[in-house]
Amino acid sequence: MNGKDDILVKTKPLLEIANKPWEMFLVSDTQEQEIALLRKHERTGRPLGGDSFIESLERLLDRDLKPQKPGPKKKDK
Repeated sequence: MNGKDDILVKTKPLLEIANKPWEMFLVSDTQEQEIALLRKHERTGRPLGGDSFIESLERLLDRDLKPQKPGPKKKDK
């Protein structure tokens, strides 16, 4: 909100996306489609973002974040 970077957020890219003061962006109307997408990711716990964003998170966290094949996993012998 104050426009300063911290360990979780780099503010410049977010402010460029919003293209208006952050407070105005947060109170602006959200489309039903956007709300449904946010709720879907909220339920699954998976990050919401493009492939390059998710791949960078996977490298940073050293874990898979993209959906895998459903069903039981094969056990190593």
